Amino acid sequence: MRDYKLLLAGLILLLLIIFIAIFTWLWSSNRKNIDPLPIMANANEPSATTQDEVNTLTDSTLYIKAEEDLQAPLDDIIVSFESRYPHVQVVPSYVPASDLLTLSNANPSHDKRSELVADIDMIIANDSLSADRLTPLQAELKAAQDKINLDKENINNTDDKKVDTAETDNAEARTLNSFSYALRDKQALEGVILTENTAATNFRNFLLSSTGQDILEKYDYYNIEGYKNSVNDLFNPTSRAQKAANANTVNVADALSNGK
Repeated sequence: MRDYKLLLAGLILLLLIIFIAIFTWLWSSNRKNIDPLPIMANANEPSATTQDEVNTLTDSTLYIKAEEDLQAPLDDIIVSFESRYPHVQVVPSYVPASDLLTLSNANPSHDKRSELVADIDMIIANDSLSADRLTPLQAELKAAQDKINLDKENINNTDDKKVDTAETDNAEARTLNSFSYALRDKQALEGVILTENTAATNFRNFLLSSTGQDILEKYDYYNIEGYKNSVNDLFNPTSRAQKAANANTVNVADALSNGK
């Protein structure tokens, strides 16, 4: 009888050890940020790059212009981004807010980008980017694209090589649509992509991912559109309901006295 109890106790202990081992493995696996979950700004744009696609990306450079107040959090995010995308080099430039929404062709390191309409792939503001604020930049972008198209036409029509204008491969300037990446004091902070550089889209997705949002939160920039609150409610649905109930609690004695 004693041997039976010892055998049963040993079996229970073995099952407990196996359960703890499985739980520990699942917990550690879920802790690994293999593929951050992005908050997409536009449903028509591609989703976050998978790990296989990351490994097959060719070397590229991403040029970002950002407000100087954002240097600390963005430098932190860039380090994390480059560790995930080892084939992408991010080159940031931090400027005053007054110099943010302009195109610049002064950087000689951009020689390989002669085919692109702008030397800057992305602009990140420490403020909102309304349509009115983006209008002058959109006009500047269109003028730069028109010049590129005109140069192509002139090249095609030199050396007695006449080409119908309708047959030239003229591109249109990218339509600027800002995206929100964080909140500060209830103010949405926004950025905008200027070129078709895939690395810019990947950086935007990373900025909106759980990893990017965690880094921003360390610098008091809070998650956009309640992303984390939604996740927390998924696993702890009673937390916000309890807070709402507490907020709406009415003191019965006060209510009765006010009714007199």
